[in-house]
Amino acid sequence: MKYPGFVVVVVLGAVACHGDRSYSAGPSYLIQDGGHAGGNAFFFWLPPVMNQQQAAGQVFSRQLTPTITISNLCTGDVIRRFAGSDVQVEDGQYHANWHTPDDNLDPACTYRIAIQAGARQLGVADVDVADNGSELKNVDTDEFISLLDDRTLPIKFFIGVGSQCERSDSDCGEGTAQPGATTTIVTENGQAGVVIPAGAVDQPVTIIIESADDRPCIAGLLEPVYSGSIGAIGNSCYDFHTEPPLAEINASGKFNTNVTVGICADVGNLDHATRDLLQIFQLHAGTQLFALNNVPAPFLHCDPAYQLLGSRPPPSRLGNLLARLGSLFMPRPLFAKTTAAFDVGAGGSTDVFSRFTWALPSELNLNFDQAPDLGAILPGAVVNTVYARLGVTFSRSNTLGLCPGTAVYANDYGLLAPQSGQNNISVCPLGIASDFSEYGYGTITATFVKPAVRACISATPTGFHNLFPGGVAFLEALDANGNVIGRTESTTQRAPQRLCVQGDGIAAVRFAGEGGAFAIFDDLQWTRALPAIP
Repeated sequence: MKYPGFVVVVVLGAVACHGDRSYSAGPSYLIQDGGHAGGNAFFFWLPPVMNQQQAAGQVFSRQLTPTITISNLCTGDVIRRFAGSDVQVEDGQYHANWHTPDDNLDPACTYRIAIQAGARQLGVADVDVADNGSELKNVDTDEFISLLDDRTLPIKFFIGVGSQCERSDSDCGEGTAQPGATTTIVTENGQAGVVIPAGAVDQPVTIIIESADDRPCIAGLLEPVYSGSIGAIGNSCYDFHTEPPLAEINASGKFNTNVTVGICADVGNLDHATRDLLQIFQLHAGTQLFALNNVPAPFLHCDPAYQLLGSRPPPSRLGNLLARLGSLFMPRPLFAKTTAAFDVGAGGSTDVFSRFTWALPSELNLNFDQAPDLGAILPGAVVNTVYARLGVTFSRSNTLGLCPGTAVYANDYGLLAPQSGQNNISVCPLGIASDFSEYGYGTITATFVKPAVRACISATPTGFHNLFPGGVAFLEALDANGNVIGRTESTTQRAPQRLCVQGDGIAAVRFAGEGGAFAIFDDLQWTRALPAIP
């Protein structure tokens, strides 16, 4: 049985935007969405609001949490809001049921239905209420649609991947991260993505990933840089951000725990050894450049962990079902032919979002106070392999001398002299002075995975263990066979001095106080030989 009184909803107008433009006052008598009046290209009203479907080829963006707000334009009051579980997701659409009798609608007023996801208003439809029939009338098309028997209006709409991005031609990924759940978001073409662990945010927040066509991708990042192609395919330059900004979500302005950013790199025919030295670089706060600690990104096809998952035995029937369900959350990737897998993983670990791209660090500086993941190196730590990810390891020439053993330490000078407050590199552990001599302790060798063309280190001669003046520090460059191809020495002045060696094919450098003289060493810097890119 239908109610004796009828509600006729007349779609008078809608205003939608891709950015955050406000709609004009009063009804526009237009429908505006991805198919009308230049609205959001990824938002479409569906029947009964509009007798249409979404554009062909778009991927349903099912990881968003849109809200539906209904306002009385006569009073400006919000009379109904659907959010969270009130907005259902199924069959490639979002929908909620508005039971109009609950809100005592005034036939003299116009009501505005607004859809919002993240910080963006995606669609607006103005509706009128009348008592002249049991149908909806869309005045834009003059089509009539019957209401449900209980005068319920099913509000149905489609949101495609790209609704949250600034450009419709970018490789876009979007979704909502929840405080109590781990969220994985991958772009439409499968070239970039992120994993937000449970607990990383204090409240729900929209995550947006978008390829960038700016070149250089990150100004000031030294070559070689592997930003890929301009466009949605083969791009390795991406912007990651949240809406609202993370500073409005977490008190610290950062993620509570590190998130994993993954990007497939278009590196051409770059040799395998060099490829595995690449790092994801991040531009933070518009000025700070740093490389991310490399981690696996198994949610991307270009990561070797993804291939390992693919090599497992065929999944069960339940596994197949879960895989199909998972594919709804991660659109099918499309990869450029030159996209390469990394043995060390295609991701980086960070606690903030910004712009990211791949590069080979051309010039690296080690101060022995900070690890590659930007964590602090505590005085006394062993650093033989701490910087292996950056392509350098440390060893000693005399394991039986004073301070015996194979360990190379970060030492802040020790107890025999005032502590410096910063780490030096030494053959002696914490509690023993960090200066050392060639005769009593041997040399420290820094070995580079890729050859360098220049290497420098800061040296401070301390004489013959501060008992007698004189003595110098030295730095030698070695080729791949261990032959000395360059050498430089300090003066006898007891002050920090910069020692540098230069030449083709520097495979390692070694340093110590010359002979029986002591010296302190810190701040190793080297520039790699740049690989030839086809």
